[in-house]
Amino acid sequence: MEVVDRNTEEFLINHYSRLLETDPLNGLRSAARESFLKLGFPAKKQEAYKYTPIKRVIEKNFDFAELSVPVTSWTKEACQQKFYANSEANHLVFINGLYNQEFSVIKSPSSDLVIETIDNRSYENVADLKKYLGALTKDKQDAFALLNLATFSQGLFLHSLKNKDNLPTYIYHFNDAASSAISTPRVLTLVETGSRLRVYEKTFRNGEANHLTNSIVEADVKSNGELRWTKLQNQTMADYAIEGFYGIQERDSRIYTNTFSFKTALTRNNLYLSLDGENCETHMHGLYHLNQTSHVDNYTSVDHTEPNSFSNELYKGIVDEKAHAVFNGKIYVRPQAQKTNAFQSNNNIILSDDAKVNTKPQLEIWADDVKCSHGCTTGQLDEEAIFYLRSRGISKTNTKALMLNAFAAETVQEVQDDLIREEVENLILNKLGV
Repeated sequence: MEVVDRNTEEFLINHYSRLLETDPLNGLRSAARESFLKLGFPAKKQEAYKYTPIKRVIEKNFDFAELSVPVTSWTKEACQQKFYANSEANHLVFINGLYNQEFSVIKSPSSDLVIETIDNRSYENVADLKKYLGALTKDKQDAFALLNLATFSQGLFLHSLKNKDNLPTYIYHFNDAASSAISTPRVLTLVETGSRLRVYEKTFRNGEANHLTNSIVEADVKSNGELRWTKLQNQTMADYAIEGFYGIQERDSRIYTNTFSFKTALTRNNLYLSLDGENCETHMHGLYHLNQTSHVDNYTSVDHTEPNSFSNELYKGIVDEKAHAVFNGKIYVRPQAQKTNAFQSNNNIILSDDAKVNTKPQLEIWADDVKCSHGCTTGQLDEEAIFYLRSRGISKTNTKALMLNAFAAETVQEVQDDLIREEVENLILNKLGV
């Protein structure tokens, strides 16, 4: 039984018909399309979307049957002016969800990092694409991952070769919204044995119409590999985003994720990590600093399947005005995953009577020799601490900024890139009026 509304189905059919019939990706796309049409957008009654009525929001703000592929207003020069000032790095560009090699600047030699466009040609000729593309999302029954796989047409493949310490890689998403639009960027990342890769994502946009981003990152990290992935989300009140990150780890590997959310109409971050080898290590840090009517929902799932692994998850939120923050974190420890250490924490500060926070940390443990904990706090600024600082001549504005900056610092310090860390720190201070 199909549960997707007619407009969405028409959009999918129209988009699908634009793809070449000879495209070898069509097999993947067709299967994903049919699965999505049967599954449909998640409704509010589904527990994972209880506090984020994503189906209602999307159907209210987007008419899929009327969407068209936007004509880009971004030039090569305009894009490259937005690049971070790091000449010893890769700067990779997506235009309206399509990877654009011409606008990108690549500094890594192909003997260290292979950077490929995912399209019909590369899918036919690059063996790793057939093996890994869609492999991490296919069993998750995630409607948005299926929609992305059904409709993306030009993705990005990052392949870090064995025992390479790669240059930083910045991924920029440049979107146009002269009229309502949707973009579906997709990135597949393969980190081979002993390799290290650092990736930083940021989005820009032109136009004032509503824009929906449905992005997917798949990351496969082999033994003793390391991947650090940072997302900076600071857009407009006409931007809607569902961003999925799916990671899997082999033994002795490490994944670090950082997610910073500042301004959006609605953002849902889906983070799925599977620790499928012994001695894996995972660190997840997030900060959301929201005001106006921004809505950010962080959903995380960490699955420990083998012994002696470690995961540490810390998300912090500052929520003001009429903003709404949601955190739903799950940790699974399977029966064979003895000697697991897993920690999860979500802390929030509410700055107005109209702000709202819903938080639900969860543990499901089937092993008996583990150290696991989870917890959450939601409250206001400490009045005694405010009085103490004010009594020493610090203004009310600076007192508030000092306390909130200290509260957020633990998440920001995890970012290794100085340019990104300074930008996040400045965004925090700007929001505090300093």
